[in-house]
Amino acid sequence: MARSRLIVIGKAVKVFGIKGEIKVRPYTESLTSFENSVRLVFDETAYEVAGFRVHKGAILVRLQGIDTPEKARELVGKLVKTNEENLPAKEEDEYYWFELLGMRVVTKDGRELGKISQITPTGANDVLHVEGEFGEILLPMIDDVVLEVDTETETMTVDPLEGLIPDVEH
Repeated sequence: MARSRLIVIGKAVKVFGIKGEIKVRPYTESLTSFENSVRLVFDETAYEVAGFRVHKGAILVRLQGIDTPEKARELVGKLVKTNEENLPAKEEDEYYWFELLGMRVVTKDGRELGKISQITPTGANDVLHVEGEFGEILLPMIDDVVLEVDTETETMTVDPLEGLIPDVEH
């Protein structure tokens, strides 16, 4: 049987309460990743999920064997991962951040801009941070800018808004 890939779905940011709950900042809009997970991995250690709830935009997770603030504190700062099959199904033209991070970005005329180093949610749309020869370029992830995403070749084709990229002769 093929082994499932572990995907980062959040980060443990602080201890919550006196029973060892851990506040997790989710890296996904959908709670399905947490709902479907019977086991979460904090860095390299797996824990059985005893329960979770939403609190002020964060997820509070209870883990079996973690029942004091002291035990929970050891997990703060760690990335939270789940098996890829626990992620919710995607709609067409939807992508997980892990699929986009590191992706090569080129303009519609073939100009190389760099690679996606970070993604920032803004409420209206996500913003792609592209690191390359021009330094960091911020691109809104909207249909007018992102023309094509090819996960096979790990290439995104964009038509950046005027003024986002330095005008350099080819």
